[in-house]
Amino acid sequence: MATTARAATLPRPYLFGVFAAILATLITVAVSVWGTQPAAPPTEMPSASLTVRFVDLPNGGLSVVNVATGQEIDRLAEGQNGFLSTMLRVIRRDIERTPAVISMPFRIEMWQGHRITLTDSATERKVDLLAFGPTNAEIFIRWLGGRNGVQ
Repeated sequence: MATTARAATLPRPYLFGVFAAILATLITVAVSVWGTQPAAPPTEMPSASLTVRFVDLPNGGLSVVNVATGQEIDRLAEGQNGFLSTMLRVIRRDIERTPAVISMPFRIEMWQGHRITLTDSATERKVDLLAFGPTNAEIFIRWLGGRNGVQ
């Protein structure tokens, strides 16, 4: 008795599906690696800018100092403005991983279209403050001179 071994094969629709998935993945990778242009440097200038330094106070509060004038522009009590405290903790943790100095100043900038950013001058990391909501950006707007219309 002769036994014929039959090779196990996948049905054709499954093979086409696997092939299509592999091809789609390769095309996606190729387009993302070779098909994109590098981002152009921003051409717009901020409509308002302020460079500040955040100084920890012995009582747990935070002093905000205008770097240009050396004057304190705000003093926050301990536990006041949790958003700012949390953001500074995260940024300082990133700075500690670099050879930068923790007391480096920060730039607050208002852009056209009512965008507000906070840039850490040690790492040049830029945070869009309105991404966290207008309420969290209010204190930065106040420091910039109380400009209205931020949405």
